[in-house]
Amino acid sequence: MILYQRLDQDDKEVSSTFAKGLSVITAFDGSNRELTISEIATKMQLNRAAIRRLIRTLEQLGFVSHDRGRYQLTPRVLRLSRGFLETRSIPQVVQPVLRRVSHEIGESVSLAMPDGDEAVYVAHAFVPNRFSLNMVTVGSRVPAAPTAVGRAILAFLEPEDREAILDSLSLSAHTANTLVGRKELAAALDTIRRCGYSLSASEYVEGVSSLALPVFGGERQVLGAVSIVFPSGQYEEQELKDRVFGLLQRAAEDIGAVL
Repeated sequence: MILYQRLDQDDKEVSSTFAKGLSVITAFDGSNRELTISEIATKMQLNRAAIRRLIRTLEQLGFVSHDRGRYQLTPRVLRLSRGFLETRSIPQVVQPVLRRVSHEIGESVSLAMPDGDEAVYVAHAFVPNRFSLNMVTVGSRVPAAPTAVGRAILAFLEPEDREAILDSLSLSAHTANTLVGRKELAAALDTIRRCGYSLSASEYVEGVSSLALPVFGGERQVLGAVSIVFPSGQYEEQELKDRVFGLLQRAAEDIGAVL
């Protein structure tokens, strides 16, 4: 759903104009570096005149620039994430933890946090010359249902929160192995909750597997998940449990203590 469309229209204390401005920023997703006013209007389901006012406001504030009618975000938009990252000690504490465990495991390690029915990567430690996905970088988003990192979060939500998300999902097949049945997905989440980790194979990207463990805050509230990705068949599940699980679990505990 488009960001501004999530507003409760009966709440008179919210600003739909502000929400539409934020929606314009989110229109520039991973597949759209540059957009025209017409393209933004189509994506946002708003008229061109409204988009022109919003985009000109963002331009004067320095959040977008344009060249020959095509607009793009500027580095100033990173100010919007600065408070989130720094107040959670992500540069100071979380990033060093991820670097340490990535060196110990020998694989790139990521931290993702929940945003509705998606997981958003907020930190990543890259290991040169090891397998990685181009889509995994800070700010990248993946659907929760078919991914190990998303399921590691979903499985440990409060039951009513998990059911609400499952009810809202439109399950679709990303590969031939993707679970698309509500009952099957719910059963998979129950298994993850019992065993403490999530392992997926070729469910989101063909030929790619992932292992993820939940990150808990106070009172066992799930805050996110740490994960690695690797080519399917590179590891046996028992090898992951014997060598990788404990290292990721320690990293998850260290991160949970500061988030």
